[in-house]
Amino acid sequence: MNFYSIIIYGFIILASFFIYVIWRDSRKPELFLNKYKIEGRILIFILSLGILMAIDAHFIEPNLLLTKKYKIENNKISDLITVALITDIQVGNHKKTAWVEKIVQKLIAQNPDLILLGGDLIDNEGNFENEEKYLEPLKQLVGKYPIYYILGNHEYGIGSYLKNSPSKHTADKSNWLIAKMQEMNIQLLRNNLVCLSITNQEICIFGTDDIWKREIDYTELINHNWDDKFLIFLTHNPDGILSYPKDLTAPDLILAGHTHGGQIYLPVIGPLGDPDVKLPSKFWRGLNYYHNIPFLTSVGTGESGGKIRFLTPPTIDIINLK
Repeated sequence: MNFYSIIIYGFIILASFFIYVIWRDSRKPELFLNKYKIEGRILIFILSLGILMAIDAHFIEPNLLLTKKYKIENNKISDLITVALITDIQVGNHKKTAWVEKIVQKLIAQNPDLILLGGDLIDNEGNFENEEKYLEPLKQLVGKYPIYYILGNHEYGIGSYLKNSPSKHTADKSNWLIAKMQEMNIQLLRNNLVCLSITNQEICIFGTDDIWKREIDYTELINHNWDDKFLIFLTHNPDGILSYPKDLTAPDLILAGHTHGGQIYLPVIGPLGDPDVKLPSKFWRGLNYYHNIPFLTSVGTGESGGKIRFLTPPTIDIINLK
């Protein structure tokens, strides 16, 4: 049981105890709370709401798996192309083979034309096991759909706030993951451009390396003639787009992950988790526009730190290009 789980269980136990005490004392005329029954009921309501939120955040939402659909129109696309984006699975401490199998079955049901895995496939937060073994169900997708992946900061063992402190990083497991993905015949994009034909239309993907590990090398993108083709810019960290060369034709779609949508989202207040990115928080989740370019940041399918999500359930993003 990790720190976050202890906090959740502790809160539920303490809040339940205080609810009982308030209810008990409000029934005894000689006690203070009997004179302030309305205030006591308000406290019971607040504590009960907190318990329900804690139960949802720890026991319910992290185990959901939704699909969210987006429609993006572009004159470079004549016939429908469906792209599935899955980010931040982070198998290891919280989610294992059964979770990846659930993702795979959801993907097969959607029957996309292209699958993109946006980094942080393993958790790598002090767990010394070979976490990449839990990704084995992804093999079912190979041969059925074009499928590509990029690396994220977790593969390199670089956590938020520690990216400039190498001595505090966990082990670099990127080569372990790469070996497993090669075994399953899933192609890595590491500052690489790949163009393929889908429904008799050419579409290109430029997948970046993680920017907390090293700067993006745009050489391959600069040296290839893709200007008349639809280009997807796939970056684990949304900030990857900030280094895009200004004299280069802009991509047609930006896809990112990393943020988990804040993982905990409160109405009015917004996302609580800080992913340590430079872009404004509106780019932490969902579809937005960056200099008129559609920019989709997935909330991901796994969790960092504790197994906790609120108003941010794990999501597979389905993009219909038209």
